[in-house]
Amino acid sequence: MRIMIDTNILLDVLIRRNDFFDDSKAVLKLCENRTIQGFISASAMTDIFYITRKALGSIEETYQVMNSVLNIVRILTVTNDDVLHAFEVRAQDFEDCLMATCAKSNHCDGIVTRNKKDFLDFGIALFSPAELLARFSS
Repeated sequence: MRIMIDTNILLDVLIRRNDFFDDSKAVLKLCENRTIQGFISASAMTDIFYITRKALGSIEETYQVMNSVLNIVRILTVTNDDVLHAFEVRAQDFEDCLMATCAKSNHCDGIVTRNKKDFLDFGIALFSPAELLARFSS
């Protein structure tokens, strides 16, 4: 299963958002164990780096943390066509639309997010962390 990981899922773990940490970490564990293929967009990587650096207050610690991320998920390129398509949609949240467009153009099976309502209009399967984890629990 190929899953785009919403930015907030990674940030839940990287900056230890208590209310969401456990499920988000378990999603990343599925990626780390190669139970699923986890992806983030190249454009999300810059946001994640920036927010993590602000939260940690250390550029070196941020590079170390981001190195761990790169061992767990793969980075998907955002193409010119992806940007143009997302721009044509004229969505309220361009960033989410671009993520969904990138996920679809790279044949992802869905997006795991805590904010499913933000992605409802983009024609891709959506999973909350709990829903995705339930698919793989035995």
